[in-house]
Amino acid sequence: MTRNIGNFIGKSPDNGGFFNSLSQQVLKKTNIWNRIDIEGGTPHIPGNGYKYHVFTSTGTLTVNSGGSIEYLVIAGGGSGASAPGSFDSGGGGGAGGFINTTTTIGPGRYTITIGGSGSNSSIAGPPLFTTITSQRGGGGSSSTSGSPGGSGGGGAGRQPANQPGGTGNTPSIPTPLGGPQGNPGGFGASVFNPESNAGGGGGGAGSSGSSGDGLAPPGAGGAGGAGKTAFNGDTGLPGAYGMPGPTAGRWFAGGGGGGADNSYNTPSLGGSGGGGNGGGSSDSGSPGKVNTGSGGGGGEGGGSGGSGGSGIVIFRYLYS
Repeated sequence: MTRNIGNFIGKSPDNGGFFNSLSQQVLKKTNIWNRIDIEGGTPHIPGNGYKYHVFTSTGTLTVNSGGSIEYLVIAGGGSGASAPGSFDSGGGGGAGGFINTTTTIGPGRYTITIGGSGSNSSIAGPPLFTTITSQRGGGGSSSTSGSPGGSGGGGAGRQPANQPGGTGNTPSIPTPLGGPQGNPGGFGASVFNPESNAGGGGGGAGSSGSSGDGLAPPGAGGAGGAGKTAFNGDTGLPGAYGMPGPTAGRWFAGGGGGGADNSYNTPSLGGSGGGGNGGGSSDSGSPGKVNTGSGGGGGEGGGSGGSGGSGIVIFRYLYS
């Protein structure tokens, strides 16, 4: 016969013991039974209802208990191109591919790979898990068209004019992850001003790189394409990651600026999210910011191109 003795429900201890209903209530309130349990990376609990696991270097995510999780995967940005001669300018590097989506993750060990400059980032897990790969940013060019990538690199600021930027890559991964991870780079040495050798800006996750058309103002390199905010502008992500941008949240994956024409001394701007500035007046391009996946700036008049910023992987889930 079932009995209720205080907080205990059940038969006598000799016939299977009691079940403590008070303990059950405590377990429910603290959500121990139904909470995602994940280890790995650098954890953050900012008090906004989410927990984050941030990887800035290659490591392992251990999922003890799975569930619905959102993730951000950004590859290393492409390098800006060096300028081989005094009248040449390099294209800016494209941002690394930007993937931010939600999935259901199951128990197991997942290898997180963080790409350095010009390298892929990825999440690889148990056999039934589809590996997620963010494509490396395309490098800027010093002589011809920019390289393709997650976002494409900028075209060379070198005659003949109108060197195209590299294309943004569309990976062959299943829906809902299909679609472009970035945008193309800008043209270099535009036909609008045949005397200008300005390099094109690298593409960013949010927009294409601008052309180094030498028109606004004359001789300016193309600006890098804008990046994007992580998790739709979530303001809970710690300020140690990403960059401030034109709207709330942390920004990533900006394109590098193209090198200016040798008659122009002002560096072109990298895209929001950490893109490196292009060189001006025989200067080298600036590197993309680390762990943003942003492209490096192109060099001008013999200057070197800046390296691309390393990538990053972040997991976010509701946390009680």
